Parts: sequence; C-alpha cells; structure tokens
Amino acid sequence: MAGEGSARAATAAASLEAEGLRFAYTPGEPVLAGLSMTARAGRLTAVLGPNGSGKTTLLKVLVGLLAPSAGEVRLSGRPLASYRRADLARRVAYVPRRPSRPSGSRCSRRC
Repeated sequence: MAGEGSARAATAAASLEAEGLRFAYTPGEPVLAGLSMTARAGRLTAVLGPNGSGKTTLLKVLVGLLAPSAGEVRLSGRPLASYRRADLARRVAYVPRRPSRPSGSRCSRRC
C-alpha cells in the first residue's frame, strides 16, 4: 500500500519520554524525584514497584492528568503540555485500576 511505509515510520518515531520529572502531593515530600524514562511505540514497557512507590502517580503525570513540578513529558518529541486535550486523548489513554465516577453521581448497581 502507498501510505504503509509512512505509517510505519510515524509509529517507529512515536515515543513517550520523561526527563527530570518531579512531583509531590505535599511540598517537601516528593513522590517522583528526577525521574527520566522512554517508552517507545510498539514496545511493552512495565512500571513495577511496591505499593505506594508512585507508579500510579507516574502514569498520571505521563498522560497529563497531573502536572510535574519540574521536568518535562514529551510525546513524539513534542512537549505534552503543548497538546490540546482532544488531540492528546487521540494519542494517549489511561485506564485506572479502579475507575472513579464524578462526585454527586449515583449508580443503580454496585460501583
């Protein structure tokens, strides 16, 4: 197919990179401190660690749900903060372990 080569090149170039990430819920108590990593498209990347070590916080920072206090997250070389939310949602997904529902909403079955 004509566009197949360019689609492969775009996928090969896609990556999610973090450089020097810092994040703290409470000032002076960092959850992430100077973290750098790269996850490439088409490759499996695992985040492992004990309970409370910051795995979920890292994922939320990587997808833009939390803003780092220092450092930068880039998607295909472009700063994550420069994406419009709709454009970012087309490229990155986050499915929480326990989905939350908006406050004040009710469920007709067990949530």
